[in-house]
Amino acid sequence: MTNLLSNAGFEEGWWRRTHSGQEFGEIFVPADWIAFWREGGPVPHDPQNTVGYGRPEIHVIDKVSPFLDPPRVRTGQRAVKCFTFYRIHDAGLYQQVDGIEPGSRLRATGWAHAWSSTHDDPHESDGVGRQAFYRLASECAETTAVCNFTFSVGIDPWGGTDPWGERVVWGEGAHIYNAFAQIPPVETVAHASTVTVFVRSCVLWPFKHCDAYFDDMRLEVVAEPWEPLGITIEPEKIVVGQPFEIQASGGSGPYDMVIKLVDDRIFTKPPEVRGDTVILRAVAVEPGTYQGVIAATRANLPFAVEVVPLLTEEPPPASDDFIPPREPYVRTYLLLPPDADDTWMAAVQQSGVWGRYRWTIGGSADDAGIGPKKRRVIAVNPERWGGDLRAFFTRYYPGVEYYPVRAATPAELLRLLRQR
Repeated sequence: MTNLLSNAGFEEGWWRRTHSGQEFGEIFVPADWIAFWREGGPVPHDPQNTVGYGRPEIHVIDKVSPFLDPPRVRTGQRAVKCFTFYRIHDAGLYQQVDGIEPGSRLRATGWAHAWSSTHDDPHESDGVGRQAFYRLASECAETTAVCNFTFSVGIDPWGGTDPWGERVVWGEGAHIYNAFAQIPPVETVAHASTVTVFVRSCVLWPFKHCDAYFDDMRLEVVAEPWEPLGITIEPEKIVVGQPFEIQASGGSGPYDMVIKLVDDRIFTKPPEVRGDTVILRAVAVEPGTYQGVIAATRANLPFAVEVVPLLTEEPPPASDDFIPPREPYVRTYLLLPPDADDTWMAAVQQSGVWGRYRWTIGGSADDAGIGPKKRRVIAVNPERWGGDLRAFFTRYYPGVEYYPVRAATPAELLRLLRQR
């Protein structure tokens, strides 16, 4: 498979580019790569380390002495050395890669090893001796010299450059000493046409020699079978004003799919990815049939959503379980429409009506209708419910004092409420 990285083996010279934009005399970075590191504390696993993480030295090394015995270059004539002296580091390199097709599944890896020692024998690392050593981080429960160095590879599928950002998908770490071994690969799906590959070395203890060596990085598109598109709509019966959920799966993965459901009578939240599924939450303000499609690279899946009127619901049967109020009181319920988002609630909060009157604030017409004998409902933009809201209360919750209020924007609602 084609390696999408430039200068993947570090053979093509160097520059001094760093994540901060500042150049340092002790940092030589392979061309097309950027150096990054963490500085300072705290150090949770070692509270006595008041110095914290240090800026490492980074060199592009040649296949000459003293890097021949033991070998510090895996292939070709060059590799990268990243090291600290009596200090710990969390550092590495990253490269942004353009021209990626969103939805592509990518795999990144590289080769690395460490010399981790309190002594000066370059063939020996503390805790593992002179042998070539490899162990997955998940298999190393202790915090001893054996686990001092952890190598890992990450991909930011959005193309960001923050190594510690939440969007970076990291592969499993590995403890590798004395000889090159492959860092565990990481796979993810591209969100954008640019992605970023990171290779990282993280050290626990400030040994005399904390030296990391990198070589032969790789990023490739992984060919995977296509899965048929699938859809689930919940709940089974969708009612005006009640939220529902569309779940789409299949294709090349969740980032290969877009759920299209465009209508000015239906409101949606930004889609969410949960595992291999894309989830779209929506609410309709009028009954009807809404057409949609799941669009993917190689196929489309049309679907329809049937929304029934709110007033087709039969009144709930009488119940002996109703608990009356402890003593009579008057309740005012400020009813927000089904398409209201957080900005409308913020407008209500800023108006001060809750502090002045202790109104109940919510978005359920049924919740607004139940309650004490003396109850008022102030309905904001009642036409957004897709039916005659006054008739709804008259039929199901007789005795409600009904007051409609209309506001085109949250700011207008704020102004109206402050006048009360």
